[in-house]
Amino acid sequence: MLRMVPLPRLADEDQRLDVIRCLSDHSLMLGCPATLSLDQFRAAWQSGEFNRVGVTGSGGLFFVTGQRGGDKVTLATTRGKAVRGFRDAGKAIAVLHGMGARHIDVDKSNWTPDQVGSEGKRRPDTALRQQRAHAAAAHDSWFRAEVLRSLEEADASDANWIAHDDVKHAGTARRAVWVNRVEAGRKPG
Repeated sequence: MLRMVPLPRLADEDQRLDVIRCLSDHSLMLGCPATLSLDQFRAAWQSGEFNRVGVTGSGGLFFVTGQRGGDKVTLATTRGKAVRGFRDAGKAIAVLHGMGARHIDVDKSNWTPDQVGSEGKRRPDTALRQQRAHAAAAHDSWFRAEVLRSLEEADASDANWIAHDDVKHAGTARRAVWVNRVEAGRKPG
């Protein structure tokens, strides 16, 4: 018996049929894959196909799983059928929470803390990229504050305006002092 399920928009009709086939009562006989993409997993959860959902630890990673009868389905990566592993159990739980799951089973029986960090993709450039982004944001914030302060100072009624010719003469005098120090063998400063 096939159940009516609100399905997400999928790239093609074959993917849509795979989801429908996987959600049918005879999914094992039809060769349903043991993994579902996030959209497929969400559709199965929201339609009530899963008895329970949970996070299972294995090695140094955590995996999002759904239980339907005796069948266990695991969340896959978006582009393909590879199982999606999380280094942080909190992120895996957040995915389920985002789907609307409020009762989540957590199984850490096969999780080994000493393997944490040894599995999964490493992104050493991420920390550096984040530091640069934060530094750029801090500089931008500082620069905007300086511009605003300068504009407020210039708009104040007691602003002290200096004529261009006076600034030019003062600059010429400073330059002459520097040139004299350099010619005398001393550093300008």
